[in-house]
Amino acid sequence: MRIDRALDEFRVPFTGLKDGHHTFSFHLGDAFFEAFEYSEMEGANIEVRTELEKTPTLMVWDSTLLGTVMVNCDRCSDPMEQSIEGTFRLVAKFGEQTREADEDDVIILGPQEFQVDLSHFFFEYANLCMPARHVHARMEDCNQEVLAKLESMSTPENSESRWIALKNMEAGGPEPHDDEFEEEE
Repeated sequence: MRIDRALDEFRVPFTGLKDGHHTFSFHLGDAFFEAFEYSEMEGANIEVRTELEKTPTLMVWDSTLLGTVMVNCDRCSDPMEQSIEGTFRLVAKFGEQTREADEDDVIILGPQEFQVDLSHFFFEYANLCMPARHVHARMEDCNQEVLAKLESMSTPENSESRWIALKNMEAGGPEPHDDEFEEEE
């Protein structure tokens, strides 16, 4: 990750916060995702609401992400708006030194820490919210010319032609002919 001014607002100081419940809101847009070197998110418009419960020994951050990202449809390749949403929990425990915990959703903060940088977590959460498949909700919204071209190039489901290549394959080389193994007389 590159150090970027666009991420400053995601560093939340906790030393001045009283124990109890606190609410934070953030916006993840293109400037946020451009701060990450390997980000593929474009056209992002994601709102994050984070509820913090602070106690003397730990902090629990419950975050809800809701928004959209621009992607290409996997069916027709046209740009489309992909909705994303999800909820995540991050637990920050206070310890002897700052380190990563054995669990993915837990961090340990040493006594020298005074803030939590949530940017990396929000980046990961947004990526985890992305569906594996991006398609228009309705087939009618897809590029009909592309769909027609794909249909003209496909073979019918009940066609035996898809098995022809398998039938013609030879496993491990050519089959020996019976006469090759006969002894010469």
